[in-house]
Amino acid sequence: MMKLSHHLLVICLILISPGVTATDNSTLLQQAEIAFQQGHFEQAINNWETVLQSKQLDSQSEIETLIHLAIAYQQLGNYPLSSQLLQQALSSAKSNHNVSQQVLIQSYLGDVLLAMQQPESAAEYLNEGIRLAQQLPDPSLLAHLQNNLGNVLSIQQSYPEALLAFSKATELARQQNLMPILIQALSNQAKVYLKQENFSDSLNYLEMALAQIRQQPDTLQKGFQLLNLAKLGLTIQEQSKNKLTTPFRLPIYPLLEEAQHIATQFQDNRLLAYSKGYLAQVYEQDQRYEEALQLTREAIFLSQTFPDLLYYWEWQQGHLLQSQQQLQAASQSYQQALNHLQPIRTHLMIGQRDTTEAFYERIRPIYYSLADVLLQQAAATDSAPLKTDLLNQAKNTIDSAPLKTNLLNQARNTIEQLKVAELQNYFQNECVSKSTKTNLDQLDKKTAVIYPILLTDRTELLISLPDGIHRFVVPVQSDFLTQTVVEFQKNLQTRTNFRFIQQAQQLYGWLIHPIYEQLLRHHINTLVIVPDGPLRMIPMAALYNSENKHFLIEDFAIATTPGLDLTEPRPLPKDKLKVLLNGLSKAVQDFAPLPNVPQEIDNIHALFTGSTVLLDQTYLLAEVKNALQKTPYSIVHIASHGQFDRNPKKTFVLTYDDKLTMDRLENLLAFSQSRQEPVELLTLSACQTAVGDEQSALGLAGIAIKAGARSALASLWFVNDEATAVLISEFYQQLKKPGVSRAQALQNAQRKLIVMPAFRHPAYWAAFLLIGSWL
Repeated sequence: MMKLSHHLLVICLILISPGVTATDNSTLLQQAEIAFQQGHFEQAINNWETVLQSKQLDSQSEIETLIHLAIAYQQLGNYPLSSQLLQQALSSAKSNHNVSQQVLIQSYLGDVLLAMQQPESAAEYLNEGIRLAQQLPDPSLLAHLQNNLGNVLSIQQSYPEALLAFSKATELARQQNLMPILIQALSNQAKVYLKQENFSDSLNYLEMALAQIRQQPDTLQKGFQLLNLAKLGLTIQEQSKNKLTTPFRLPIYPLLEEAQHIATQFQDNRLLAYSKGYLAQVYEQDQRYEEALQLTREAIFLSQTFPDLLYYWEWQQGHLLQSQQQLQAASQSYQQALNHLQPIRTHLMIGQRDTTEAFYERIRPIYYSLADVLLQQAAATDSAPLKTDLLNQAKNTIDSAPLKTNLLNQARNTIEQLKVAELQNYFQNECVSKSTKTNLDQLDKKTAVIYPILLTDRTELLISLPDGIHRFVVPVQSDFLTQTVVEFQKNLQTRTNFRFIQQAQQLYGWLIHPIYEQLLRHHINTLVIVPDGPLRMIPMAALYNSENKHFLIEDFAIATTPGLDLTEPRPLPKDKLKVLLNGLSKAVQDFAPLPNVPQEIDNIHALFTGSTVLLDQTYLLAEVKNALQKTPYSIVHIASHGQFDRNPKKTFVLTYDDKLTMDRLENLLAFSQSRQEPVELLTLSACQTAVGDEQSALGLAGIAIKAGARSALASLWFVNDEATAVLISEFYQQLKKPGVSRAQALQNAQRKLIVMPAFRHPAYWAAFLLIGSWL
């Protein structure tokens, strides 16, 4: 979705009107308001800053001007400065005991902090604002607060509470005839119902919002409101077509025609580009591809000065060409879209209230579409006529074998770029990457890399073997595979039954069976799996071969990596290992005790002479920091509670006195005067919270990258304390043996538990993943 212009924020200009003492300032303030209304935010900022610098405003007018200035900076995407100005205004409003101003500022602060990915802080300001606003006679402020609070709750996936907040905002806005807030609150309710797949109520609220918009005069604000509802309608149609026996057919065409008319009337190319681009989507749904293609090309022409639109319409053009089997032209369009996306990708996420949703809607499809068409082109090399066409188009290529290999590598490299982008978006850090890439040609001859790519209509498996890259196609749709993964993850953690077996066999049939003969033929003993999407949520070790009655881990050592370009495989230097052992067995900070941790620490300590132990009262954040700063430990073991959350700021490992966040861990393990090489192995045992969705699984997958470790051993869910101690102790015993890789050490440890009657169920052993270097 596009970023909204400024129609919601106009309420500030309605609610407060600066009073000044100087004629010049009065003129500047009037010009600033006009410029802001017209979307000329830089001009408005210049005027407001000039007025502030004049020092001729009374305290109330100064606060009001600070608010205006903050809102203008928010529109330009400078959220830190906007927050700073609002904090300054709030401090002054409190000093003046002006409750109305405090309430308004807290509402805007909540919205700005939400855009800065700080939903908890946003909620604090908004709830405090609501408390104060309830004491005031002006319901308009309360409507504004409730709408913003609904946005926070929606992002936190508290949908019933979000709907309640939006409902309150709707009622208050209707009472006060606040059309911008009323329209937005109704639209927001439609979006929440859509997230819950309640298509009927989503449509009802869309229609209510549209009824209000119809009553407004033609303005640019109205044009973008129509555009947003049209886009929401297209999304409802798209998502409902596979879920309902009779999908909705909405009258979206008139909305876009009206938006196009307004865009022409006000000579706004951005609105016009959006209108034509979305209108093309309507024609595509009706399979009127030529008209859709023409409208998309017009949108591309209009978007030459809007890079955030240009890449999207180029992607849409590729999608339309691909639907007509024009693969080479589609590939070129997708590549052009990706080329235009890469420089602005990070900027696109600035100010997005829900970066995960925005990433999935506007960025992931670009990479997947290019990979999809490249894979289709690779398949086409097996067809004589298509092969001839492709060979003619491919320069310096003399036969189909190199061409096919090149296309497969391009497809994999495209998804590799996406995996890096996903981690950077999750951690909100562009530096989350490795400078050294894995050279697949130099892999051990008994190692295979399995690279699943989950596409809408099929699943592709790219396998790197000693004789090169191979492609296998599995006719299972991503939605169905995802459903199976979710059921498998849920059943796998239930120790009292073996219901997981059905999904374990099904997933084995899709992901391993097609390549099994190749693995045997090449005498493969180690699988390096680069999981895609929902596959990050499950342990591949527990996939089940119904023919030989083996779990996958019984036949192959297994490691996972978030991306090949993010992994630097090197053998563990076993002759000079320095080990830091951290453990927490006591009940602290409302977490339960872990009575087997001391035994786990003692077992490992006995294996590594001279290892350092920080246990319970000595396992303090300051002590951990001091130890890591003094000694370049190659293995850092932490046996403590922890959690991986969809929000990386909530991901942590517990110390006796504090929480070790990922940012803190990254800083502690960073290169320094005492550390010239990365930590070889970071082990996190006894983590408490299960990985419940793709986002938290992404955090677990990226922990080694974020922490700067070459590899990590961590668990997908909380494992029985006793079973953990047995597995971890055996892992380190195996790790010390010459010629045993990290992946093989974990395999042998998991095998040990499988043959123990008390721990045979995968709930006890499968959760542990080796992430990163497998050697």
